[in-house]
Amino acid sequence: MPEADPFDCERIQRETFVARVHYQPQMSSTSDVALELVAEGFDESSLLVLAGQQSAGRGRGANRWWSAGGGLTFTLVLSGSQSGLPQECWPRFSLHVALAAGETLSAYAPGTPVGLKWPNDVFLGRRKACGILLEVPPAQPDCLVIGIGLNVNNSLEGGPTEIRQTATSLVDETGLEHDRTDVLIRLLQELEREVNRVVAGEAALADRWRPLCLVRGRTITHRAATREVTGRCLGVAEDGSLLLETPAGVSPLYGGTLAAVEGLTLAR
Repeated sequence: MPEADPFDCERIQRETFVARVHYQPQMSSTSDVALELVAEGFDESSLLVLAGQQSAGRGRGANRWWSAGGGLTFTLVLSGSQSGLPQECWPRFSLHVALAAGETLSAYAPGTPVGLKWPNDVFLGRRKACGILLEVPPAQPDCLVIGIGLNVNNSLEGGPTEIRQTATSLVDETGLEHDRTDVLIRLLQELEREVNRVVAGEAALADRWRPLCLVRGRTITHRAATREVTGRCLGVAEDGSLLLETPAGVSPLYGGTLAAVEGLTLAR
């Protein structure tokens, strides 16, 4: 049976920086709905598009986000001008979002290691628990659209075989169900702290990523368009690029995806 009113939208607005909440029990894609709302006109500092359950969530490229009941799927729209978040920081902001999600997962699963896979995945133990997708609407270039899927009470035991092998959830790791409003508020508060850090010009992004980076020191294959390059990962630079060491030297990688990581099974 689906949950009845699983989110307290008034509390979300009261306890976070979100200016408006757009909630629907069922939604195909929160990011698609957010983009539609932005196209109709967006003059607020922030908008949260939240689904009780999502049926067609989008990931990077052609990837899709599998979601069963009990997951946390939402899209946050930020106005660059009203939030003070400089547009030159947007390309690396997915790393800040991943840090916020990692802090949230650590709070609810303190006995399980949290890891970050550049540029937009968060792992609990050895499996993915959160995915992030950032977009900028062509018609509203002042808006940053942040899609987040975080596995909370949606056990992966009922998921497709491939997903069960590569993904996990809070309930799978802790054996406990969690109030999704509590988890969402915690994540939004962590996101607000990340925004404030960027606006204040705080550095140390690389230092904060280093202890959580799952691919640092591993041999990786990076794919961008039709080009692939393999080398040893040296970690994340302060500008958000991934540093790859090859026989030709050290190169910063921007965009693209990690097609393979030594010792780590990746979701497809």
